[in-house]
Amino acid sequence: MADLEPGDLRRIAAACEPRTALTERRYQQMVERRRAGEPLQYVLGSWGFRTLDLLVDRRVLIPRPETEWVVEQALRRLPDDRPVDVVDLGTGSGAIALSIAAERPLARVVATDSSPDALAVARANLAGLGRAATRVTLAEGDWFDAVPAELRGALDLVVSNPPYVSPTDELPPEVADWEPAAALVPGPTGLEAVTTIVEQAKGWLRPGGWLVCEIGETQGAAVRALAGEYADVEVLPDLTGRDRMLVARA
Repeated sequence: MADLEPGDLRRIAAACEPRTALTERRYQQMVERRRAGEPLQYVLGSWGFRTLDLLVDRRVLIPRPETEWVVEQALRRLPDDRPVDVVDLGTGSGAIALSIAAERPLARVVATDSSPDALAVARANLAGLGRAATRVTLAEGDWFDAVPAELRGALDLVVSNPPYVSPTDELPPEVADWEPAAALVPGPTGLEAVTTIVEQAKGWLRPGGWLVCEIGETQGAAVRALAGEYADVEVLPDLTGRDRMLVARA
């Protein structure tokens, strides 16, 4: 059984207001789920990401601050004075794609995922996005297979938080036991998905377009080598100083 933090109880209690007999039962059920080790984000059923409040459950990864920083770096490379075309590969809950659409009014975003379950969550989050939702397209398929062919060579940005965990990496039980394995571990090395994205993205980007891809903290040197054909290649740290993303220009 997991120990509950005071903040966990406050968040659960807030989700069960106003207090009635029905919400009291719901409160007790949520507390027991948290004590059983289920991540607080899944217990609550939603979590904040930048300006958004997203539906999250076990079909998708929990949105994390590291990925908020990935979005920040992506936005810094998008002009805000003209329409731009963006692809978010492996969108999961839709956190990256929906944030870019919400924060860049001229951005057109295609969000792909190979998991129908994940796309169902993204679709639910898209329904709550308001007018910006009209500029987001969800597409099912592996990586670039789901991207409309007419966008080849025309994208301003390819962004992704792909699976990058190696099977030998130790993960906290809250992650290993609850979050979708396919969104965490891509294969024997942990670099399989990143390699596919880096190798294929250059053909989809317009000249001067950007690739921003989240990576594991030990993968910086390997990913920098993969991006040898790009210009302005950087491996940037997250807010804790650990290597967290590849940024490269076509």
